[in-house]
Amino acid sequence: MTSRDWLEAHLEWFAPELWNEFLPARPFGGGPLLELLILCDEVPGLAVTGPALELAGRLTAAPEFRAGLYRGDAYFTYHVWLLVLVDRLGGRRPELLAAAQGLLDAGVRPNQDGIGALELRYVTDLGGLTNPYLPSARRLYDRWREGQHLDPFRMTDADCYALTHAVFYGTAFGRTTMRPDPALTRATRLMLATHLAHGDLDLGAELFHTALLTGASSESVRQRLATAARAGGAVAGPRHDPAVAARLTGRKADAYEFGTCYHTTLVTELALAAPVSGEPMNEPGLIEDLVFAFRRGDLSRTATLLSRAAHESRRDPAVAAAVGHLRAQRQPDGSFGSPPDAERAALCEAALERFGVAGGAGPAEPSAVVDGRVTWVSGRRRAARSRPDAREW
Repeated sequence: MTSRDWLEAHLEWFAPELWNEFLPARPFGGGPLLELLILCDEVPGLAVTGPALELAGRLTAAPEFRAGLYRGDAYFTYHVWLLVLVDRLGGRRPELLAAAQGLLDAGVRPNQDGIGALELRYVTDLGGLTNPYLPSARRLYDRWREGQHLDPFRMTDADCYALTHAVFYGTAFGRTTMRPDPALTRATRLMLATHLAHGDLDLGAELFHTALLTGASSESVRQRLATAARAGGAVAGPRHDPAVAARLTGRKADAYEFGTCYHTTLVTELALAAPVSGEPMNEPGLIEDLVFAFRRGDLSRTATLLSRAAHESRRDPAVAAAVGHLRAQRQPDGSFGSPPDAERAALCEAALERFGVAGGAGPAEPSAVVDGRVTWVSGRRRAARSRPDAREW
């Protein structure tokens, strides 16, 4: 069974009623179905599209859906998005789309610019709705991008999801293009390698999709995602625990599999369906290992890799950032990490000395950043390179 077959076979679980019977209720009950329809819209001809539209028709006809739309609250975008996708896929809810337009005209929108505002802008543009109270997608993307410090050593999962969705909406899932943004591309590739190394195919698939939309490709990553499905067709998400699944039977087992696999299965299919036209990415190497080691909190491994990088990749922006981050881990007593360890401290000091950052060096410059300029943090700036203006497309 393929992943697409699995989605079709589990269509009933996309209904909020069945979800709520076995799984924690979601604030917007139509969320999983909305995500399925996004795939149906991006990949024409799926067998699941017709049945999914029928399910969406019942959902949008319910009084609860209409009431949620008119509330114009934090889930307004998702109500409108579901209506737009139903319309694009051949369903018809003209009276609700008209209601959505009236609410937009009245000023319903997210209270702050950011990913939420960019998301609504994308949705209304997709559906041909006017949105008089929101700037263009380009301006909203620019505002988001200007506020980002894309440091792979410190980016959280939430930061990665924000990055992927900003690119999804900023490019309208590939319908438009952005000007090259080396810092964003670098962060995307490093985070992709890190999450795949950790076995997280959920963010891995979204980051791979983002890499494709920003001009990169990787046949090895594509093959890994293409072969990630289990025998039944589902792609296991990061919360799926085979030991837990083995203890469940019947509907509870089905619910657990769906709840922990459906999203990763969807985003994997979406990434695999994206066109490939960019330059091949390098296979993971020293820099990716360095990022992964620091993110794991393994300072000994970080120091060992930095010592290698002093000869092999000294000018790489990620190396500059790693030097700053490692130095910041030096505690007042000269130790690195907890509990203190003399061998670890010696490795860290040796690595820093290779970059001229000894224990007695003067006050550090601001930490070198992948998103800004290359800066050695050794008391004086050695080299700087301005970041290209991310506001340009």
